[in-house]
Amino acid sequence: MDTLKSLSSIFEHRIIRIPDYQRGYAWQEHQLNDFWEDLIHLSPERVHYTGVLTLEPVAPEYWQRWESDLWIIEGKGYKPFYIVDGQQRLTTSVILIQAILESVPADTELNFQSLAEIRQQYILHSAPTGIRQSYLFGYEKDNPSDEFLRTGIFLEKSASNSDDQTFYTRNLAKAKKFFEEKLAALSPKEVAEIYKKLTQKFKFNLYEIDAEIDVFVTFETMNNRGKPLSNLELLKNRLIYLSTLFPADSGSSELRNNINFTWKTIYEYLGRNPDKLLSDEDFLRNHWIMYYKFTRQTGDDYKNYLLDEKFTVQNVTHPKNSGDQLTVEEVNHYVMSLQHAVKPWFYMHNPSYPLKDYNDETTQKLVDRLVRLGYKSFKPLVLAAFCRGIGFEEINTLLKAVERYIFTIFTLSRRRGHTGDSNFLSKSRDYLNNKISTEGIVNDLNNWVERHFSANKFLEYIVENYEVGRHGFYHWDGVRYFLFEYEQALKAKGKQSTSKLNWNEFTSRLKDHVTLEHIYPQTDTDPYWVSKFGHLDNQQRILLTHSLGNLLPLSRSKNSSLQNDAFALKKNNGVGVGYYNGSISENEVNTKVDWTPLEIKERGITLLNFMEKRWGITLSDEVFKEKLLHVHSIPFSVAVEEEEVIA
Repeated sequence: MDTLKSLSSIFEHRIIRIPDYQRGYAWQEHQLNDFWEDLIHLSPERVHYTGVLTLEPVAPEYWQRWESDLWIIEGKGYKPFYIVDGQQRLTTSVILIQAILESVPADTELNFQSLAEIRQQYILHSAPTGIRQSYLFGYEKDNPSDEFLRTGIFLEKSASNSDDQTFYTRNLAKAKKFFEEKLAALSPKEVAEIYKKLTQKFKFNLYEIDAEIDVFVTFETMNNRGKPLSNLELLKNRLIYLSTLFPADSGSSELRNNINFTWKTIYEYLGRNPDKLLSDEDFLRNHWIMYYKFTRQTGDDYKNYLLDEKFTVQNVTHPKNSGDQLTVEEVNHYVMSLQHAVKPWFYMHNPSYPLKDYNDETTQKLVDRLVRLGYKSFKPLVLAAFCRGIGFEEINTLLKAVERYIFTIFTLSRRRGHTGDSNFLSKSRDYLNNKISTEGIVNDLNNWVERHFSANKFLEYIVENYEVGRHGFYHWDGVRYFLFEYEQALKAKGKQSTSKLNWNEFTSRLKDHVTLEHIYPQTDTDPYWVSKFGHLDNQQRILLTHSLGNLLPLSRSKNSSLQNDAFALKKNNGVGVGYYNGSISENEVNTKVDWTPLEIKERGITLLNFMEKRWGITLSDEVFKEKLLHVHSIPFSVAVEEEEVIA
């Protein structure tokens, strides 16, 4: 049946649950704003069409397991339903009702109802005597969102004390905070009007679907009007649907439980670091490459394979070929692989985040390098290393080789971004399945470096940077990574436990502040700089300004107006700022008495020598290095003579 129903009618003798195949709460601020604006601007004399709400009656074999709700279903005649479509809007409505209850004094009446009556009608129905209670709206049990809805939104106590956080629980919290802030700006009379419009004037097109209708297919094909389902969410629904097609004695029930627990785990880890939420699509696609295959196709290749080729009804019930036949064991193996992979996937993006069993300091340092440098096309291969079950020492040999490959092939040699990707992406599956050893992969990586590293390509790139006005090494996209690694090497050499150079601050782009210093400044009008560089022509000064040896990472952002001072003031300006108390690299420069073209060349050679040793490469002789640094045409002897004259 279908008819327009208000929220008060929908909750009349119904107990509503979001089933396990549904995703969690996905609305963001933009959808919440639209919902709120519809409420605010709705005339009290009119109704607002809110959308479709599709409910499926829950079969007795399922609701009879709801032990805490049997009293209200069997004793009071409440009918249990699953939400097939419309859960985002209905969840939003319930969150707003709870926020309204908390926003007004306890003795307030809203639309001639006490707050206790409203809570009894929409949130938590309690028996007149005893401790029996039933939530009228929620998720199926053992879902982190259900626990959070009860404790974090409805503010009820829980015996489980679970504090699992996911994308979805954070969205629930944000929605409640959004409404709390909106309601705080309203008078009690205005809040009462909001409540009346929400429960009486917002109308849903209510459908109760037939038990014979395939609810899983209905869910997949419906237009998701609130926010489209992600491929990971669609895949969960499909796998749960397939689990219902296997015989009852095949392990299908265990498979369904594993699917639910796996998706709970996936969203827990994807949202574990609220400052760095991870993409579910990125995880699914990289896992697919590692687990199944790599193709040169782009876009939805993994989605098409998983949903249109592999996990289909046909492959369970009547496959075209015997090799396409899906079994419970095969589906379960894939599901458990997803579950096993999401924790290392999180670690690959958050190496400093405390995780049990991920406590190897060398591994953390190597993963951190890849996070800073960028994985390029190596995420499936690195993920496979963590999923193989090998020790950290073996994993570390791979991480070192991958970082060397990326830096030397792309950052130095400027090769195309897809260089080698087909080879290593394709091998990630064989590596996962132990058909290729770690030693074999590392040898392959090193062989590619030997064949494709080119110091001349790096020289051509720096030359072009100068020619097109990109300021030589200063606009080299790898300069911050390189100088940060030099800083780390100085730290290790000096056996220092801490460093003042922070990567996030070093790569920030604060207006009018600098983190990468030109020691000899671009504006060189100070008498000191005139005395040291005045004998050079304009082009020579530009070459030196942006040469590698003249660039210094700063341990803190400093106002750009301060960077034109004489060298002595840069070392120590007398008010606590200077190279003397900065990064280790700053301390190293602070030992210099003067800063002349010769110091720029010498420091540049030192940095290039470090580059050769750190990444195991050979750039060439010193003549080549001087060309690379763009100091080969600088008349250093003249500068020395002028210094003697000044003295």
